[in-house]
Amino acid sequence: MRPRLRHPILAALVAAVALVGAALPATASPDTNLASGGSPPGGWIVDPSFYETMFGKVGAGAPQGTVVADSGFRPYPHGFPVPNWGTAESFAQNALVYGLPTRITLEQLEEGDYEDPAPLNSLALRRSFGNGVCRDAKSIDPKTGQCDLILGAELLAQVVETFGLTGHCFGMAAAAAALYNGQLPANQLGASGLGINAANKMGNPAVQTITRLMIPQFLGPEAIFAGQAGQSPTKIVQTLIQTLPNGTVPFVLTMMGQVGGHAITPYAVLDRGDGIYDIAVYDNNYPFRALAVTVDTNTDSFIYTSATNPNSPTYTWSTANASTLHLIGLDGALDVQRCPVCRGKDQGTMVAFSSLAAANAAEVTVVLLDTEGQPLPTDRYRALPALNPPTEENISVPVFIVYPGVDFLVAVNTGKLATPQPMEVYALSNGASEYLLIDELSSNTFMVFGVDKEKAVFQSDKVSSPRIQQLYDGRSTSYDVNGHPLLLPKEVIAGQEWNKAAQQVRYSSTAKRALDWNVQVTGINDRGEVGWVAIEVPVPAGGEILVDYSGASATKAPEAWVIAKDKTRTALTMQRVTPALLEQYQDDLYVTQGPS
Repeated sequence: MRPRLRHPILAALVAAVALVGAALPATASPDTNLASGGSPPGGWIVDPSFYETMFGKVGAGAPQGTVVADSGFRPYPHGFPVPNWGTAESFAQNALVYGLPTRITLEQLEEGDYEDPAPLNSLALRRSFGNGVCRDAKSIDPKTGQCDLILGAELLAQVVETFGLTGHCFGMAAAAAALYNGQLPANQLGASGLGINAANKMGNPAVQTITRLMIPQFLGPEAIFAGQAGQSPTKIVQTLIQTLPNGTVPFVLTMMGQVGGHAITPYAVLDRGDGIYDIAVYDNNYPFRALAVTVDTNTDSFIYTSATNPNSPTYTWSTANASTLHLIGLDGALDVQRCPVCRGKDQGTMVAFSSLAAANAAEVTVVLLDTEGQPLPTDRYRALPALNPPTEENISVPVFIVYPGVDFLVAVNTGKLATPQPMEVYALSNGASEYLLIDELSSNTFMVFGVDKEKAVFQSDKVSSPRIQQLYDGRSTSYDVNGHPLLLPKEVIAGQEWNKAAQQVRYSSTAKRALDWNVQVTGINDRGEVGWVAIEVPVPAGGEILVDYSGASATKAPEAWVIAKDKTRTALTMQRVTPALLEQYQDDLYVTQGPS
């Protein structure tokens, strides 16, 4: 086993240097002009010698041959000045090395003394999904474009952020091309001018736009499925030869393989002779560098070597190892996307998960079951692999799209885990969503989380304390209800049943002894957010908690009872959630996005 370097940024440096020249052996001089493209206003952010240290000289790995199609795009000045990032720590590593958006010191990096990238805001979500993400579209701030989000949109933003932990390659590839094409205004990306990206300060405008443009890779499932099937490399070359001379970059080039996928920006085609072509690409793992996807039209095959992420190992995608290529139209990626949480017609349920520690990846399996515990038939859902491949730290779990009207269970099975592993499960549907958090998975365990329109259930073969949240976005008010059974015994089923029409929630279990619960109900409208909670409520065996919030307000608590097996009721007093209470019980109370 090779030793791990102490500082991740040093590991990235070593990996980047090792990757230089990993393309096919040169048979002619590379066209360095396809990499540089001149000196734009603003100049280089970092001294060119530093880029050479990290990523090799400008010509290393550059495409070769005679140019037969050229959009005019260049990695410099039209690409981003920093490499693709995944976690907040890798974003901070960029700040250490490149000074963007602000420089930090190595000491700050080691101590975690830096600002994380801002989460997706309501303006970014509106640009991706339309005004349906807003609680009240009439209340959109005319100056900032911001609005109060429905709860489902808050949860969806959290899912997108989770996907970004393994990289933002699709967002960077799409954003760079769209800026060059004039499809994104410079101020929306924080660029210094139309198409000129080399001096981008990588502030919040860039983060918001890049992150939101990741969305089409998993909410545009037709693109992912087509990407899995792939297209003929020869036809891709022909398409690019026909379209690139128009002076725009109309596609993102994606590749899928055994390890995962990657997304890059194709901007020129070169003829190397004898039926061999190089597609010149901007790979967002290599700032300001031109690399080449080589296509052999005689055998309709391709090969491309890249780091899947600056912090991950080199990987070669090729026809020889059953990888595929696919062009995804940029117009579709920039369009308003299908909203899986906005109020309206049921479009099915999107099931997503938090990322896994890479050390645990082989020990965690996620599958869908029917309500009888059998594997869910494949004609009732679609599985979408993550386009972002695994890094040395994280791996993404595939997303499932379950068709409308299908009840199902999410099953998680673990082997021997190498490191502590939390697990979040998101089940997002139009107007109503469910969320499960397990603070730490147990090794060698099996658990199920059941989802339908009214009830959420949980069961595990190990003692656990699941946090279950259900959300509903009404026309004027959004609600979320939370149940947290403490130290739920193994094999015991915990459930919360929500009668939205009656505005009542029942919390129950099959435990044969008393069980403590934390329960919470929160309402949110244009006047603000009000939450009511009961903490460590003992419920006798066979009993349940009933919360009726039909008459609740900012000053009046919901009515609540502990109901024994013999139906006798004991009144339960719920407390108003206040900043002081949140401080006192910070591990037990919820805000609109759940405990995470």
